[in-house]
Order: sequence, then C-alpha cells, then structure tokens
Amino acid sequence: MQRPGTRLLAAATVMLAGCSVGPDYFPPDPPLPATFAAARHEASWQPRVVQWWGTLNDPQLNGLIERAIACNLDIEIALTRVQKARMQEVVVRQGRLPEAGVSGGIAAGSGTDLTKGRVANSLRSGTSTTGLESLQRIVGLDGRWDLDLFGKYRRLLEAAEADTEAMAEMRNAVLVTVVSDVVLNYVQIRALQARLQYARRDVATARGSVDLTRTRFDRGITSELDVALAERHLATSQARIPDLEAALFAAKSRLALLLDTFPEETVAELGAGRIPDAPGELDPGTPMELLRTRPDIRYAERKLAAANARIGAATADLFPSVGLTTGFGVQGGAGQRVAPSGGNFIHGPIWSVGPSGYWPFLDFGRLDALIAVEEMQTHEELIGYKKAILTAVGKVETSLVAYRAARRRLSALNSALSASRRAVKLATERYDRGLTDFLNVLDAQRQMFETEDLTVIARENVALQYVAFYMALGGGWEAYQELPPLRRPEPAFIAMFHRLAEQAEPR
Repeated sequence: MQRPGTRLLAAATVMLAGCSVGPDYFPPDPPLPATFAAARHEASWQPRVVQWWGTLNDPQLNGLIERAIACNLDIEIALTRVQKARMQEVVVRQGRLPEAGVSGGIAAGSGTDLTKGRVANSLRSGTSTTGLESLQRIVGLDGRWDLDLFGKYRRLLEAAEADTEAMAEMRNAVLVTVVSDVVLNYVQIRALQARLQYARRDVATARGSVDLTRTRFDRGITSELDVALAERHLATSQARIPDLEAALFAAKSRLALLLDTFPEETVAELGAGRIPDAPGELDPGTPMELLRTRPDIRYAERKLAAANARIGAATADLFPSVGLTTGFGVQGGAGQRVAPSGGNFIHGPIWSVGPSGYWPFLDFGRLDALIAVEEMQTHEELIGYKKAILTAVGKVETSLVAYRAARRRLSALNSALSASRRAVKLATERYDRGLTDFLNVLDAQRQMFETEDLTVIARENVALQYVAFYMALGGGWEAYQELPPLRRPEPAFIAMFHRLAEQAEPR
C-alpha cells in the first residue's frame, strides 16, 4: 500500500510533467472461437470480400451497384456526417491554439471608470485614470492561451478523432447496406419476372385446355364438367398475375429509390433477365477477420475509444487550469487639464500580460461525478462492442446454415420439376387416347405450375441467402474509402466577409 507522501509525490510528478491524465486506451482483445461452427474446412472456394457481388457475374447488376454508391441519398447523408465530424475535429484542434480579439467601449456619466466594464479583462487590467477626471474610451487587442498542462484538450482531440473514425465506419455500414439492398431488389425483380413468365405460360396452357374441352364437348366426346374445370383453372391462373405484376413494380420502385431516381426510369431500364447464380460453397474465413471487415464492430470499437478519451478530459477538470492572457490598446477620457484646443486628454498605450489560473478546490463532488458518468459510458460502449461481436458471429453461422439449406431445397425442387413436367406429358397423352379423366390432366398441370413457381422462389432464396452471408461478413466497403477534401476554415475576420459575399450572391 502506498503512503500518502508517495501519492502526493506521484501527483506532483504528473503535474510537472504536463502529461495527459486519465486512462490510456488499448483496444480490447475479445475471446473469439478459432473457426465458425458451421464452416466446412474442405471448402475449395475462397470468399471474395472486396466487391463480392462480382462473383454473381451479372454486368447489369454491377453497373447498378456503382450507380447506387455514387448517388444514393443514404450514403450521401452518412458522408455528410463524416465531413461534419471531421470539421468538429478541426474545431477541437484549433481550440488548443491562442485566441485574440478586438475589444472597445465608449461611455459618459457621473463616474470615473466609465468603460472598464465594457472591455475584456486583459484591457481592463492595463487601464489607468492617472491624469484623467474620467475614463471614457478604451480600445485594443486582447488574447488568451489556455495551457494544456494536464491533457484535457489532447484527450478531447483523441475523442474527436475517434468520433470521426466511428462516423466513417457508419458510412461504410450504410454503403454495405445499400449494396446489399440493390442486390436483394435486383434478385427479387428477376425472380418476379421469371414467376410472371411461368404464370403467363400457365394461362396460355389453361386457355388452350378450355378451347380443347369446348371442342370435345361440342363433339360429344367429353362432359360439361370438363369444360367447367378447365374454365376454373384458367380463371385461377389469371388471378395470380396481378399480384405478381404489383410486386414487380414495387421491387422496381425500391430499386429506383436506391438509385436516387424515379420508378418509371427503372421500369424502362430493367428488361428481361435471369436470377444470378450464386457459388456452390462458401468459406467465411475466421471469426477474428470480422473485427476487420464488419463496419458495425469497427464503429463500436471507435466509440469505445472516444468514450475512454473523454474520461481523461473529465479527469483533467479536477486539476488547475492555467492560461496566459494579454492585452494591448489605448484609452481616453476627460482630462484634468484641458488641452489648448479644448479636446479631451488621450493616454496610451495601455497593456497587461500575465498568467491566470483556476483550481476547483471545492465543488461538493460534481466533477468527480462527471468522471464517473464518463466511466459508465465507456463501460456501456465496451458491452456494446462485445455484443456486436457476438451478434456478428451468430449471423455468419446462421447465414451459412441457411444458404446450404436453400441449396438443398433448390436441388430437391429441380428434381420435382422434372417429374412434374413428365407427369403433364403422360397425363395429356393418356387423356388424348381416352385412358384417363381430364381432371388428372388439370391436376398435373396445376402441380407443374406450383412446382415451377416454388423452384423460382427457391432459386431466389439461394441468391438472397448468398447476399445475407456477405452482409454478415460485412465486406464490400474497402474500395470506397476516399473522402472529398475538407474546406479549410478561415480566420473570423476573413470568414465574415466571405459569408457576407455568399449571402449577397443571387440564388
């Protein structure tokens, strides 16, 4: 146990050294499994994290994604927040530098020191009423420089830099989401187009069945029941089309929003196409790689760093704050001896320079409580960081299992579709020879259409689960890290004229 004298010596050493108080930040080292439980080590295909959508081999999809990255409004909002955080970082950095301003005052009255309350303290300290009946005018420059002896501004700058990096990760997360949404809607559009194609083909087949049964009924070969069954099948097939057309237009509208355009432009642009084919097997890498690829984890780690830095800034408020102040100017007033011209007596220059300090000796625990608040905030960010990692690992595991299940379902439905088409052919041939009822033909046709529709949905689901897998990995943002240049802030007296000029320009 340290003795009180040792503690005081350590505290004095910190004060004299002028270092940053508060805890230094070290990135946490979370426990992670070596591999994913659902991963197959024999997988031969390696994931292409950067621009993963290129593995779908669809040039039109690639072009849509590049357009969305360039003009999507959500990405633009996120980028604006990054720029705002960068400018706030400039504000904090410039706050460590000296400040200077112009201060002045004019007054008349029954007192002696008429203008001291109208100027900066540094000018007030340099005034003198010697030889004057009253002090009526003061004008001059005043300046201040807060010495960062205990690292408050250094910690605030650390926090600002971490906040900027966190906003950049948030922008990356938005970019990943936008890219994924483009692929998802594109896949849905292609799937709905395929389902519409099958539905219209089923309507054409059903219409042919109605014509056939009416002809056979007119010839007395079949019963009126077959005609009614054929007409019912035709009407049922036609009823599916409006819902599919509405869903297709809605998907195109969602894609148009992602591209910052209107639905009619997207509707005209997207002609016929096919559902992109996803690779057969996926390799997620290792859980440790998620710390580098998922923007939400990187965002949580940067917010943790910012919160930790703010503990130091709050701790610095316990220690004395020291600054240098200076003032230089002139003063004037009513003289005790009137000049020959009858004017007022002018005296100058006036000046003052020296250190200033403040130590919050007694605050009844308010500053210590503020430090505790920042410590609790840091703990909250740490828990959020751990939760983000657990959530990410779980999503990768789930997406792997779902992707394999989707592929098994598609394989089974492909076999069922082949059998259904063969059943329609056999049932039609037997009906033509009078060996079976027309009800068997209708049932075979209905089963074939339902299987065709389910097969398209299964192909769509395979592609959607592929997208979900890469959303879980969080990659795709690495090639889009260049940020627009930041405007260089100007000194106040220059910025004032530029802002006025901008305001005067016609809009």
